[in-house]
Amino acid sequence: MNRIPAGKFIFVFVIFLAGISFCCAYSFWEDSDLIPEVRTEVYNSILSINDTYHSDPHTINRLGVNHPFQTLRKFRRCAREAFLPGEKSHSFVQYAYADSELYFSMDINFTAGYDQRSDDPGDYGFFYKGLRFNSQCNDRFRVRGNWWNGAFHGSRMYWEYSPLIDGYNNQNPDKNLLDNMNGDISYNNKYFNAAVGRGRFQIGNSVSGSMILSDKVNEYDYLLLEQRVGKFSFSLLNSILKADSTKTPDSDDYPDKFFALHQMMYKPLDKLELFVGETVVYGSHYDLSYMLPFYFWRVGKYGMQEKDNLMIYGGANYYPAPNLVVYLNVAIDELTYNKIFTDWWGNKYGIQTGVSMMIPEFALTDNESPRLTVEATAIRPWTYTHYDNVTMYSHERLPLGYPKGSNLVDLTAELNLPLPWKMRWDSQFSCTWQGSVGNDWRLNYHTYFPSDIVNTAEAYWLEGDVSFIPTWTNAIHLDFMAHHSFILGHSSTFSKDSRHQLFLSWQFFY
Repeated sequence: MNRIPAGKFIFVFVIFLAGISFCCAYSFWEDSDLIPEVRTEVYNSILSINDTYHSDPHTINRLGVNHPFQTLRKFRRCAREAFLPGEKSHSFVQYAYADSELYFSMDINFTAGYDQRSDDPGDYGFFYKGLRFNSQCNDRFRVRGNWWNGAFHGSRMYWEYSPLIDGYNNQNPDKNLLDNMNGDISYNNKYFNAAVGRGRFQIGNSVSGSMILSDKVNEYDYLLLEQRVGKFSFSLLNSILKADSTKTPDSDDYPDKFFALHQMMYKPLDKLELFVGETVVYGSHYDLSYMLPFYFWRVGKYGMQEKDNLMIYGGANYYPAPNLVVYLNVAIDELTYNKIFTDWWGNKYGIQTGVSMMIPEFALTDNESPRLTVEATAIRPWTYTHYDNVTMYSHERLPLGYPKGSNLVDLTAELNLPLPWKMRWDSQFSCTWQGSVGNDWRLNYHTYFPSDIVNTAEAYWLEGDVSFIPTWTNAIHLDFMAHHSFILGHSSTFSKDSRHQLFLSWQFFY
């Protein structure tokens, strides 16, 4: 959520224009392997919700062009709807067309909102306005675009650390401006998905954060291809990242940085999914070899002495009952077979497992059931660290790996409880034990392990001073109004220096 360069503005503007001339699908590909079934629903801002997985519901009820200013009677009806509870039935601009072979629909909505955050030391607010575009055609094509722009108000020393700032931004002495844009042009059918856009992805089921690829970062440009054949499916994701620093301290020129991921999923049983894949962060120039759909990158690149930062991952999802999933994720940043059972520092890996269940017996509404998820994560010290600044496992100074870092053990439980009147209570409680050594992706391991000890030095689980960090976050989502959404919440971190935060998020869309 940062200040967008002119080139990226043109990129998303093209997406907006393409929506007028291309056909597109309302929902994101529900059968995509890169859409996790289990992900957190605890947000401190409406702006933090991942738009890559969501699309505005279409409200078109008749063909042709529709807008609130067609007649005075319609304007009055739309004005009343804007401030009353109920279902959304109008947008700023709607268009629909249908014949014997084609159904096309399009929505354009303006948005405006405000976020307020109060911490122990101070508070700040954020005003913004925006534009959302969605269109669909025959459940095959989709074009989606979302843009917003705003400014912080209040104490500068506090809003500089706002979670909304997940990348570079435009700061001046009086205020801090933020721009954000995301969108995609996508196609899907029974056997194939394809998309080009700007967004973010989470790989693997998780509520505390993915160890493989986290979506707690700013959006990035991407190309995604997926193919499904019988019990196998293949995914290929190529992205353009932004480096964490310029080439030189006195330069405004950022080095090129890229990300690639490929994954194979196998479903031997209806209740079991197995997947394996690789990720790579690399720089200097685009590498066409990373477009190969399933090629063992680590073996192919290791012998070339490349600086590319590669990781292997895998996992499983098991469904023993209709409303229950047991999942396992494993990430291997580096590992040597003859030292696998030793404490060598280069054994950099993480394991994450969890159980998530829907509980319809305790449902308070007719169409949604509560979900309870319990998860455990353990990550070795020095995981995600690298020696080359350009190929750090990061994007715009935030980690692409586990958001809490490494050299840790984390236990997290999350409850999502739908309430009547289109409300929902989301609660997450976590306990994290983290050592002070090798726990940050920004560390250069060559500084700590010079050539004379790099092959013999050891590192231990929770090495260093161990911090115990319990955190409890509660949020109430209020969506009972037709054109307004609210989030009210509180977060407490119980540690040596306890911290409490209150947050409010409001958005109007029409």
